[in-house]
Amino acid sequence: MKRPLIFLIFLLTATPLLAISQLHQKADSIKKILPNLTGERKLKAYEDLVNETEWNLDTKSVLNICDEWIQYAGKEGNLKFEEAARTKKLTVIYNTENWLLLVDEAQKQKAWMEQHKLWNSFYKSWRDMAESYSYSGRPQTALREAQKMMEHAQENDNDLGRALAYQQMGIIYDNIDSKESAKAFERSISLLKNIPEISGNELLSGYFYLCQALDQIGDYDHELTACAQWRDQLRKTEQTEKVEKGRMDVHYLEYHLWNASALIGLNRLDEAEAELQQCEQFNQTIQDPYLVYQTQVHRASHALKQGNLKAAESYSDRFAPMMDIDLWPFAKRLRGEILLKAGRNREAALLYQKMYQQKDSTFSKDVRMQLDEFNTLFQVNELRMKSQLERSRFTIIIVVLIVVALLIFILLRHRAANRLRQKNEELTIANIRAEESSRMKTNFIQQISHEIRTPLNILNGFTQVITDPDIELQNEEKADIQQRISESTERITGLINKMLELSDASSQTVIERSDETSAVIIATQAASDSGIQQAQHITFSLHDNQKAGDIVLRTNQQYAVRALSLLLDNAGKFTESGEVRLCLESATDSVAFIVEDTGIGIPPDKADAIFEEFVQLDDYYDGTGIGLTIARSIARRLQGDITLDTSYADGARFIMTLPL
Repeated sequence: MKRPLIFLIFLLTATPLLAISQLHQKADSIKKILPNLTGERKLKAYEDLVNETEWNLDTKSVLNICDEWIQYAGKEGNLKFEEAARTKKLTVIYNTENWLLLVDEAQKQKAWMEQHKLWNSFYKSWRDMAESYSYSGRPQTALREAQKMMEHAQENDNDLGRALAYQQMGIIYDNIDSKESAKAFERSISLLKNIPEISGNELLSGYFYLCQALDQIGDYDHELTACAQWRDQLRKTEQTEKVEKGRMDVHYLEYHLWNASALIGLNRLDEAEAELQQCEQFNQTIQDPYLVYQTQVHRASHALKQGNLKAAESYSDRFAPMMDIDLWPFAKRLRGEILLKAGRNREAALLYQKMYQQKDSTFSKDVRMQLDEFNTLFQVNELRMKSQLERSRFTIIIVVLIVVALLIFILLRHRAANRLRQKNEELTIANIRAEESSRMKTNFIQQISHEIRTPLNILNGFTQVITDPDIELQNEEKADIQQRISESTERITGLINKMLELSDASSQTVIERSDETSAVIIATQAASDSGIQQAQHITFSLHDNQKAGDIVLRTNQQYAVRALSLLLDNAGKFTESGEVRLCLESATDSVAFIVEDTGIGIPPDKADAIFEEFVQLDDYYDGTGIGLTIARSIARRLQGDITLDTSYADGARFIMTLPL
C-alpha cells in the first residue's frame, strides 16, 4: 500500500469549499506582499506560499513558485533555504504521483545535493528516484538504484543512506514477500534511531510500514511490540519537534489502527474495540475519508472475528467503493472472505478475478531472485562492518577458480584464433582475426566480471561469516547459507560451461546427423529444457501448423533441442509480460521452428549484430549475450540456419530451419 500517495485524491474530493476559499485568501495575501520583501523574510514568505498552495489542483503553478524560491535562494546565497526549496519541489511532485517527472527532477536535485555535500537530502532525493521507479512498474531499475545507494552509503559510512536503501528494499518486497519486507523495515528503523539529526516523521513512517508488513504475515505479537515502540516515538516527536496537530492526529490514528489489527489477530477483541473507538474519535476531528475507510476495514475484521457476519457485511459494503483506488490488498481479501461467508458467491468470484488480473506481473521470479541477491549482499556487508572479518582460504579458492576459468577461456580462444590463421596466409585477414580475438577477450572480461560479481560476493561474504569463531548461527541460518552458497556455485559453474559451449560453437565442424526424430519431439523437449512452460510472467503456447510436427527429420536431436531451447530462453527473458508462441511449419525440404514473443523487440538495423558474441541491446537484462550466437552456430552446423524476421512488429520473431 502506497501510504501517503492516495491522500491527494481523497483530500481534493472531501475538503470543504470554505477551507479552500480560506487557503486561497491566505495565498493571495502572501503573493501581494512578496514583491516588497527581501532577504530571509522573502525566502520565508516563499516557503509559506508553497505550504498554502501545495495541495492546489494547479500543480504547475506550485512548481513555478518552487522554482522562483530556488532561484531567489541561490541569488541570495542562502544554502539552507535553497536546500529546503529543492526538497519541497520533490515533495510536491511526489504527491501528484507523476513518477516520470519525479525521476528526472530527483536526479537533478540529487546531483545538486552531492555537489554541496548535503548528504541527508542527497540520499532522500535518491530515495525518491528509486521509489518512483518502483511505483511506475520498474522494479528491476528500482532494485539497481537501491543497491547503488547501499554501496555508496557503505563507502561513505552513512547510516541514513543505508536506512533508506533498506526501506526501498522493504517497499519492493512488500509486493511479493511480507516477511522479508518486515526484516528490511526493521533494519531501516534500527539505523534511523542512531541518527541524531533525523526527523521523527522518518521514524514514524518506518513504523507504519513495519507494522503493516508484520500484520500481513500474521506475526501479531511482534506487531504489538512494534506498535508500543511506535507509540513511544509518537510521544517523543510530539514533545521535541514542532509538528502541526492535524498531522500528529493522523499519526496517532494510524498507530491505533494497526494496534487494533494486531489485537484482533490475537483474539483480544475487547482491547481491539477500545482502539477502534479511539480511531473513530480521531476521525471526527480529522474528517479524512481515507482514514475513515481504513477504520471501516478494521471494523469489518473485528466484526467477522466476533462472528457477527451481518455487521461485517455492512462495514464491507460501506468500504467497498474505495477499494478501487487503494493498493491495500488486505481490504480486498477481507471483503472476499466476507462475501463468501454471506453467500454472495458471484460477487466474491468477480472480486477475486479482478485481484488476480491486477496482480503486478513485473514482480516475476527473476525479480525475486535479484532482490534476494541484493538482500544477501546487504546482510553480508552489515556483518562485515560489525565483525571486521579477515579473508579466508575459501575466498582464495574462489578467486583461483575464476582465474583458471579466465585462463581456460583465453587459451581456447587463442587456439581457435591460431587454427583460423593457419587456414589463411594473408596478412590482412590474420590481423583482422587477431583484432577480433582481442575484442572478444575484452568483452568477455567485461561481461564475466558483471555476471560473476553477485555470486562471488555472496560466496565471499558467507565464507567469512561461517569461518568466524565469534559468530553463532542457528540451524535455519546455516541451511539458508548452505542453499545460497550452492546456488552461487551452480551459477558460476553454469557460466563456465556456457563459455566452453561458446568455444565449441566457434568450430566450423559439421555435426553428425544420425537421429531420426519428429519435429514435435524436438519442440516439446526444447520447451521443457528451457523452463518456459513454468514461467509465471508469460503465457506459452505450441502451434503445429499443417501437421508439421509429424514430419520426421534426420538430424542430431540433442543439438537441435539445444538450439531451440536457447531461442525459447531468449524469448522468455526479454518478455516481461505477455505471450511466447512456438509454431511448426513445413516446406518442401525443411521444417521451420518459429519462436514469436511480445517482448521489447529488436530494431531492424540490429538484425545481424544480435547474433554476434556478447551483444545485448538492453543493459537492464541479465546474461552474457552469447545464447543467440551458440544457437545459430548449432543450426548452421546441422545444415540449417536461424534468422530474425524484421517485418514482425509485435516483439521479436526468430525462425530456425532444419533440413529434412
